[in-house]
Amino acid sequence: MQDSGHISEWQGERVQRTRANGKRIFSPAFKAWLVEQASRPGVSVAALAMRHEINANQLRRWMRLAQPARMPSIVPVTVLPCAPVAASAVASLPPPPPIEIELAGALVRVHRGADAQHLRLVLQALRP
Repeated sequence: MQDSGHISEWQGERVQRTRANGKRIFSPAFKAWLVEQASRPGVSVAALAMRHEINANQLRRWMRLAQPARMPSIVPVTVLPCAPVAASAVASLPPPPPIEIELAGALVRVHRGADAQHLRLVLQALRP
């Protein structure tokens, strides 16, 4: 059998306790070790999980939780003045759609004429 790139045996405590409903509470050291093993190049997460009697989706969740939180990138926005347009041309245009900003799991819709100071307060409140 080909080497999958990880140590096949865990030498410490795997399960801290088992709840009355049968759910196992795994030791943090075991979880950290398994995540480290799964992060190695060429390792099959599914095979590693099966070998250690863990659901592959559970191992993938532990891997996601172990990753450092990524901050959303902030892109500077510059608004340039537009060329003057005849009032009759502006009146015939449909209203522009709102700007949508997704931040911290919330969707903020900014409609035309929104107060900049109020928007700043809302975005600061949502900042993680």
